[in-house]
Amino acid sequence: MSLERETDAREAALADKVRAQADAMADAAWEKIEASEASAEAVRRDVAARGVARVNGVMREDTARATEAYVRETLRTNDAGGDGRNLSVESFGNVYCKKNRWDLKLAYDAPVRAALRECVASMGEALTAVCGADAKLVELAALVSDPGSTRQPVHPDTAYRRDPSVFTCFVALQDVERDMGPTLFIPGTNNAQAHVEFREGNEREGPVFRRPYELGVISRGDATLFDSRTLHCGTENDSSRRRVLFYFSFQRADGDNPNAAISTIRTELRDKYTLADLLA
Repeated sequence: MSLERETDAREAALADKVRAQADAMADAAWEKIEASEASAEAVRRDVAARGVARVNGVMREDTARATEAYVRETLRTNDAGGDGRNLSVESFGNVYCKKNRWDLKLAYDAPVRAALRECVASMGEALTAVCGADAKLVELAALVSDPGSTRQPVHPDTAYRRDPSVFTCFVALQDVERDMGPTLFIPGTNNAQAHVEFREGNEREGPVFRRPYELGVISRGDATLFDSRTLHCGTENDSSRRRVLFYFSFQRADGDNPNAAISTIRTELRDKYTLADLLA
C-alpha cells in the first residue's frame, strides 16, 4: 500500500471513530465554559478538580490582533495547504484531522514574545499555583482551524499518569463562537476512573461520553487552562471565519511527560525557559 493510501486509510478510520464518539455524546448535556473566580487559588482548585478552568482577559485586544496577524503571515510564508500534508516538522506539529487545521510552532519573534509574556504576567499567580515557578515551557504554538475543518476525536494530550505533569493554556485571538470549532472539554476526566472508562469503551462509547461537556465559546483575549490528561477535542468549524488559538504549555519540574520529545515547540526553544524566567 502506498504512503498516500495508508494516510487515507488512517484518516477514514479516524473519521469513523469521531462519528462513533459524536453518537455516544448525542444526548449529553452541554454548556459554555464559565470563568473561574478571579483568584489564583480558585483557578488551581478548578484545574485540579475539573481538569479545566476559564480565565478571562489574559491578553489585550491589540496584542491578540498583532499575534493573529503574525500567525496568518507565518502560515502564508510556509505555504500551508488545506490538506495539512507535507508540512515541515520544524514548523508544524502533528494534529488530528488535518484538513483545514494546523498546529503551528511559533518562533520567538517579537509578537510571540509579547503575547507570551503578557499572558504569563496576567496569569502568573494562577500558573505558579497550578504548576510551580520552576515549571518548564514545553509548548509554544498556534492552533488554527479554518472553515471546513472537521471535528477531532475526543482525546487526552497526555496518557493517564497518577500525578499531573503538563498544563496547557489556549488563548483566543478572536471571539470564538459556537460554529467556529470551539474546544470541547469533558470536565472531571483528569483522573484514573475517567481514563478507565475511556479505554474500556475503546475510546468510542461508554459512560465517559455521556458526561456533561463544556465548549470553549470565549472572547478575544480569554483563556482556557487545562490539565493535559483532561479529555477534549476541537469541534468542527462550520462558520466562514478562521479560529486561532495561541497556546503554551508548562511541565512541572517533577512531572512525567511521555510526550516530551514531540511537544509542539521549536527546537531552539526546547528546555530554554521556565515560568520563573518568563515572569522575571
